[in-house]
Amino acid sequence: MKFSNQLVLLFTALLLINCSKKEDVCHIHGTVVDTDTKTILLARLNQDIVHDSVIEIPVINGKFDYKLHVEKPEAYELALKESVKSGMYRFSTVFIENTDINITIHPDDKFDKNTIEGGKLNSDFFNYKKNKDQKFKPRLEAINSLSEKANTPELERDFLDSISKYYNDEQKWKQQYINKNNTLVSYYLLIKSIIFDKENINVSEVKKSFEKLSKQFPNHPYNELALNLINAMSIEAGKKFIDFTAPDLNGNPVTLSTQIDGKVALLDLWATWCGPCIAKSRTMVPVYNDYKDKGFTVIGVAREKDNTKRLTE
Repeated sequence: MKFSNQLVLLFTALLLINCSKKEDVCHIHGTVVDTDTKTILLARLNQDIVHDSVIEIPVINGKFDYKLHVEKPEAYELALKESVKSGMYRFSTVFIENTDINITIHPDDKFDKNTIEGGKLNSDFFNYKKNKDQKFKPRLEAINSLSEKANTPELERDFLDSISKYYNDEQKWKQQYINKNNTLVSYYLLIKSIIFDKENINVSEVKKSFEKLSKQFPNHPYNELALNLINAMSIEAGKKFIDFTAPDLNGNPVTLSTQIDGKVALLDLWATWCGPCIAKSRTMVPVYNDYKDKGFTVIGVAREKDNTKRLTE
């Protein structure tokens, strides 16, 4: 009897523990204004919103409602599917966390009217953008007006110098924000800087920020992404390549170094959906045939996951 009571108590304790573990869910809802779009796309920072398989949220009568499981709070990029398919689109950044988020989306020509409300991270990001616009928008408008007058080599040089200094100053200001704010907003900004602003970033500062932020957010998916991007920054002409392993068409792992040891190698990055890539690759076929027995090889790396059959077509 005593043993039975202990089992009941243990079962009750486990039941209470399981009931207390509520799943973190982000409830996204909102309105699409002045557009007949039927679908909203939602992509992670490490996804290509054009070609990767991303979240698709249906729009019904101008309204949308979606619940997303949250393993870790992170930024997503949101865009209208029809705009993405046309190739002319702009995306809004929305931070997904355990809260309700209300979004109002306008057509791309009224993009600045878009609103995202809900959650501390979205509030922090809004304030960051507001402060940045207050500091840099007048200066950018002045530079744009200068471009219209750059009709001589001297004026064109002045314009290029101005735009270069603008982006350099903007990056320094962004890095100061990252240094002062140990948040996921800063982590997002750091990764975006590495991807899109390599020319203006300070590599040593980026590494310091990464060390600080990765410790602040252990086991976060941004850690691996940021580390890979930082490692890629060390690739320079004349220096040793970064080795990697990827599956072949049969799913067998292939390591780059084992394929090119002692050879002159061309690394051909392409995809089945990239027409220009395929056209360029085909021009290398006669070159390969002429020199394959003289220490030359070509390694093709295709950015494919679910469509590998097309690689053999």
